Amino acid sequence: MGDVALTAPVIHSVLESHSNLEITFLSRGFFEPLFNKSNQFKFKSADLKSKHKGVLGLRKLFKELKQEKFDAVIDLHDVLRTKILRSFFKLSGTPVFTIDKGRSEKNNVVSKKKPLEELKHMQQRYLDVFGKAGIESKLKKDAFLSVKVDHKVFTFCQTLTEEKTIGIAPFAAHWTKEIGTDKLAKLVYYLTTERKFNILLFGGGEKEKQVLESFSKNYKNTQSIIGQFSFEQELMLMHKLDAMIAMDSGNMHLASLVNTKVVSIWTATHPYLGFSPYQNKKHYVQVSTTDLPCRPCTVYGKVKTKEQEECAKKAIKNITVEMIIEQVDLILK
Repeated sequence: MGDVALTAPVIHSVLESHSNLEITFLSRGFFEPLFNKSNQFKFKSADLKSKHKGVLGLRKLFKELKQEKFDAVIDLHDVLRTKILRSFFKLSGTPVFTIDKGRSEKNNVVSKKKPLEELKHMQQRYLDVFGKAGIESKLKKDAFLSVKVDHKVFTFCQTLTEEKTIGIAPFAAHWTKEIGTDKLAKLVYYLTTERKFNILLFGGGEKEKQVLESFSKNYKNTQSIIGQFSFEQELMLMHKLDAMIAMDSGNMHLASLVNTKVVSIWTATHPYLGFSPYQNKKHYVQVSTTDLPCRPCTVYGKVKTKEQEECAKKAIKNITVEMIIEQVDLILK
């Protein structure tokens, strides 16, 4: 999800820079709400669990896409599925351009073969692929998702009792990128009692739903929104927030996409590896690599060794609730 959310401002920027360009974007149908509607833009949904599953399914998908007679195919993902799909296009004579994700550079930083320095951002890497195809563009500063709040979300926001509303997305794909429920509890308690904010808790799945619903019951002015709104409506809610507190996760990128200020928390990972949130690079919460030289110990959150696991635990332990609150206060000022 985070990758697609990072891609959206790039697509918006490219289309705005080239009025004669048309883009068909291929991804899971769930992600279509992340893109602004445009006569230049078409979203194609891939059904990777059924119709387009496996090599034969990808072959079927290729035949569907081939009817569009593309001038070029750009692979912004470079994983097994896209490698197979792009090979079909190559064999048919369609020019194909593929992203360089800088995997070796990132792994060298994690393994300490290379000193930590700010690597090329993924959004620039996306732009570079378009450049290879002869479509030069720059990332625009205002390439946000255009959000129009519907009646359900508007009505819900009217029920919030406090002046400020803060979103918290406490989960990530890997435990190494989360601060844990104990710190979450202290954070929610402080923000609702001392700051008197409304708190909206974001997440997904049954396990996360149970955890967040328990917070809704135990803390005033705190609500879990899991299962209450569609994905598109969750984006509307994020847009209405005064700030979002998020781990290095998809929700960090979603909130940034709808032009909401984000306090992003970095534990085992590091924003210098190219995944910092769009237009939200001021309010990081992380332990200094001077104090914890083992950081970053993973690129995406998955740890492979005992040393990396221990580093992740130290990174999480050293993040304090006070550090988070300090950044929230700075945003709201």
